[in-house]
Amino acid sequence: MMVEEGNKSRTLLEPPADVPEILRGSWLQLPSEDPVALYLAQHHWSASSPPVGWEVARLSHTAYIYRERSTGRAVIAKFYVAKTGDSAPRHAQQELEQTRRVREAGFAEGGLRAVRPLSVWQGVLFLERVEGLTLEGIIAVRRNRPGTLASSLTCAARFLAALHTRTPQPSVSADFAPALAYTHKVVDQLVEHGVLREQLLTQEGVRQLISRWADRREMRDFTPVLNHGDMTTTNFVFPADGEVVVIDWERLEVADPAADLGRLMAEVTHSIVRHGGSMPEALSFVEHLTDAYRSAVSGTWDSRALLERTRFYRASSTLRIARNGWLSRLERTALVAQAMALLVS
Repeated sequence: MMVEEGNKSRTLLEPPADVPEILRGSWLQLPSEDPVALYLAQHHWSASSPPVGWEVARLSHTAYIYRERSTGRAVIAKFYVAKTGDSAPRHAQQELEQTRRVREAGFAEGGLRAVRPLSVWQGVLFLERVEGLTLEGIIAVRRNRPGTLASSLTCAARFLAALHTRTPQPSVSADFAPALAYTHKVVDQLVEHGVLREQLLTQEGVRQLISRWADRREMRDFTPVLNHGDMTTTNFVFPADGEVVVIDWERLEVADPAADLGRLMAEVTHSIVRHGGSMPEALSFVEHLTDAYRSAVSGTWDSRALLERTRFYRASSTLRIARNGWLSRLERTALVAQAMALLVS
């Protein structure tokens, strides 16, 4: 992709084409002149002998894994042009810098760490390859690995608690208005394109429940911290050695720590139900996650007020999940009902 900058033009790299190998989830062997392969050989290859050749497989519509065929060494390439178009270099650089910021806050080594960013080139962010199951994967196989999900949720809670307690931002004023506005926007989207389009009474009921939180003192009584901003079950990776590596820092923000925890609670609930679980099972695991987080931040904040605020953010994230068009209408309706129950004060 060629873009113009003043009197200059530059190339932004686009993801590999959807050829049959990519669509089948297989490895696609790359020609020697492939630009990413050439870049990796020049900038991210430390062996004494040159690479034999590279292959690529897709992880998502933006993320691909590039692997050297003879050694198995691999790097993740995140193609921002697929998400942000001409502004890909700026967004890729921003995520690199945000990830470095988190690592510099004490999450570069040890059992709780952020993924290691490598470089940015032509709108592509290069990251270390972390081998392991995501939290989503662990939820999917939880019945075959008894005890694994509980220990993984404890680890995830410890990471979140460490991130929040190590990065207070006292110079930033607590502000609930953006979260409130975002949640109303999600309802607008559910009305315009989703499950609430013709449900006038439900629309009004959800809006009233959201608005009631605006006057609650505890929603403005917190110390802002660094938040991941996108606490989904796919952003925790658990290598075999027992550590946890957190990825996708592009939405890093300064906000209420309850926002991260509430989002993760909603995502864990939804994932367990989607992977054959019941609501009581999901709630039991969410309680385990909450207890582990509260234990890890003991003495830092008023945990009662923090957990009360998570109800709002959990509800907001549940409404956000209800926007997903691949869910059935029944599933989306159930998610709206869950959110309303959480919002009742």
